[in-house]
Amino acid sequence: MRSILCPVDSSSTLDDRVETALALARVVNGHVTFQIATPFAQMAVWEPFGGATLSAAAIAEVREADERRAADLEARLAPQDVPFDVEIVDNGRVEGVAAASRFTDVIVASLDEPALEEIAVGVRSPVLALPKGVPMLVFDGPAVVAWDGGHEAANALRASLPLLRLAGQVHIVTVREKSEDFPAADAARYLSRHGVTAEVHAVEPKGTIAATIEETARNLGAGLIVMGVFGHSRLRELLLGGVSRALLDRSLIPLLLAH
Repeated sequence: MRSILCPVDSSSTLDDRVETALALARVVNGHVTFQIATPFAQMAVWEPFGGATLSAAAIAEVREADERRAADLEARLAPQDVPFDVEIVDNGRVEGVAAASRFTDVIVASLDEPALEEIAVGVRSPVLALPKGVPMLVFDGPAVVAWDGGHEAANALRASLPLLRLAGQVHIVTVREKSEDFPAADAARYLSRHGVTAEVHAVEPKGTIAATIEETARNLGAGLIVMGVFGHSRLRELLLGGVSRALLDRSLIPLLLAH
């Protein structure tokens, strides 16, 4: 995970993303690209007769704000011992991340990111999503893999290998009613072939499956939950799996998401 992408905005969760991206880059000897994305084309003003003009003043103002943000970030990060660059792209948030993801190993995002579902489902790279106020600064703590035997869970397992190799302990958690056909032992066997020893926990549901996974992760002291997400649309109203949706809404533990 040496090529790290961190979207930049003015939200209160930016510092969590920045600190996490820098911490991960230090551990893996990686490079961080901080991306500022603004869809200038969407700032078109439509004329009565079907034409479109761009408000030059409005665009110039937004461009200047982006350039100031980039300059401020570069000055702030200059003393850091991590290679990085700051880029400004003429794109929407999702489109900018998608374009950059072709050469990105992991995207650092926030759980309160409005476009998180679209990014997680529509982009090939895994997404490390952080709860507000919970930067991931330590990578050698316990990690939990939420396993239901599906293709998405398997993709998330493979995508998380670099982080699981760093984890002090790896726990595969399966809720009994969800995983009868695809035993978690298969996932543990796969990890063992990559030098990762994992302990399997087949737990009974306590309330919802999402609540069961989160409670088990807390009891294990996990600093990361690995999970697959699935959906059938790249629109904002995409259909996420119930467990995925619930954990995105409630988790207080960073999530590694893959589709």
